[in-house]
Amino acid sequence: MSEISNPDIFGNSVEDKKSTEVSIYADEIQVVEDFSTSERWIYMGAIYEKINDPILEDLINIRYKKDLPDWEKYFQKNDANIHWHEIKDSLDRKHIVNRWLKYIYDDCLISRKIYFSLLGINIDNLNTEEFDYNQNFNSIYNRFFRSMLGFSLKKFFGENVTVKNIFHEEGQQMYHEYFEWHPIFRLNQDKYLNFHCDKIEFLPKSHRDDKRSNIIQLCDTLLGIFKDLHLGIDAGSYPKYKKEILDSEFVQSFFIKRLIRQPDNLRSRFSYHKRFNLSLFPKRKSEIGSLERRMNNYYEISAIKLNYEENKNQNRLFD
Repeated sequence: MSEISNPDIFGNSVEDKKSTEVSIYADEIQVVEDFSTSERWIYMGAIYEKINDPILEDLINIRYKKDLPDWEKYFQKNDANIHWHEIKDSLDRKHIVNRWLKYIYDDCLISRKIYFSLLGINIDNLNTEEFDYNQNFNSIYNRFFRSMLGFSLKKFFGENVTVKNIFHEEGQQMYHEYFEWHPIFRLNQDKYLNFHCDKIEFLPKSHRDDKRSNIIQLCDTLLGIFKDLHLGIDAGSYPKYKKEILDSEFVQSFFIKRLIRQPDNLRSRFSYHKRFNLSLFPKRKSEIGSLERRMNNYYEISAIKLNYEENKNQNRLFD
């Protein structure tokens, strides 16, 4: 007799539910140091695009302001590559970023098409001997990348999810023997997740080489914002336009006030609780088999210290 899954509250088995099909776009920030504590962090993020409710063409149209009749006149100004560390004093890049962030903000009140997760890993609270010494970064990244995707997919889309593609920005993961296939292999063992791909596809950094990289660039932007809020900035040498973005309504009133300070607000008119997830891990070091290892070891995101708020008027660079 075949195994019958437990019914949901409506009496439907998991198999009876229509699967949600998604593509995943991911990026990372490699090791950066919190100068106030000397702790080392890596960050990873992913944007989840529903196949039947795509966002790519929205981002392209917003990038080039295609709602304007003469948008082609400004094509060059709006064609800049968007990477958080390159925004610096580029007004054109700042405008593109602000339009994308406004798109996320407005989407929360209208279509609710955007889903993303951002995860910071405190390397100094890991037992690095548990990871491959010769491929330490990639070994750590592989494990937590898989965990982030598995948790987010089920939180956002429930118990019947089909992943059509996983895209990742080109980087050193391309040269790791396991990363391209191992996260999919492991995640596919979860009965609630189905993968219609067997390898992660790497996308170029430039949207000129592959238009899908627009989503990667948005992911890079969200990661950069999260990292700079968490680890802090130096107002004396921090790029003017990046600081203006961090002081924008999206970051101050939405990203900080809601996503960070009220992550579990189920009644918000922005309906973000099951569409966005911000996490930091682990808050304490633990040994295999210890009681601490079995406890929740995530930082309480609503209570974390944001160094940006504490040192934005100081002259130390945390970027």
